[in-house]
Amino acid sequence: MVIIWFLAHKFARIQGDIRTYDYQALTKGHFLPHHFNDWRVVSVLLLGLVASLPDLGNATIIGLEIIIMITVSGIGFRWFSVALTGLVAGAGALLGTIAIFGVDVVSNIPGIGYVAKRFSAFFNPFEDVTNAGHQLANSYYAMSNGGWLGLGLGNSIEKNGYLPEAHTDFAFSIVIEELGLIGASLILAILFFLILRIIVVGIRARNTFNSMMALGIAGMLLIQTFVNVGGISGLIPATGVTFPFLSQGGSSLLIISIGIAFVLNIDANEKREILREEIERTAFDAEKE
Repeated sequence: MVIIWFLAHKFARIQGDIRTYDYQALTKGHFLPHHFNDWRVVSVLLLGLVASLPDLGNATIIGLEIIIMITVSGIGFRWFSVALTGLVAGAGALLGTIAIFGVDVVSNIPGIGYVAKRFSAFFNPFEDVTNAGHQLANSYYAMSNGGWLGLGLGNSIEKNGYLPEAHTDFAFSIVIEELGLIGASLILAILFFLILRIIVVGIRARNTFNSMMALGIAGMLLIQTFVNVGGISGLIPATGVTFPFLSQGGSSLLIISIGIAFVLNIDANEKREILREEIERTAFDAEKE
């Protein structure tokens, strides 16, 4: 949330330069940052602090958020294509390297041994179902138990000691087990509707800072949802990222709530500005008559 506010504030102040110089306005002609207050320095520091905890899941979200904020800053669309191509190529290269050299080689790198276990579970959770693949395998069992209509609210089997941390990052697996694919799809539809409404607020906002803040918050929710659902379903390696509004976690709920409050304030502020302009226009027309 901090990085969204910081980058929105930085980029909103240089909109004239961005329209004239495109991406060069963000770097001021310097390939490397030339002062501590440069947005690239702050972004890398924040990203590095989160990754060093270690918390690569949230570090990934922050990295993707930075890409989103750069994209919505007003620079040319081609830069988005470059960033997306680099992101896909980097992820493909990482997965390819691990697949070729094996998870054991990666596990020898200091500080990311737990990441190797998650990649091991990603490639085949049933190969080590009692250790690295235990969580993902039981997530599959939970989703399989749910079927179309689910077992009923509160009737989950997997949350009773089988699926570890079922109340945090794997909470949506239990939702699928209890409410079924139909119920879980309804929850996702409501969440995506909320994200779409936030995007609409950002697109309609006439103030640049308001627009980038709303679009950044929408991106944060979308990325968090994708990373969580992708992790529990085996589309991507598990990251420990919570599902918005459902997973237990006070800090996550607090940050999301602050984000929603920002969007509500932005929408109200934009409506007040429109109303003020209409009142001034009506008063001006009345004076002319």
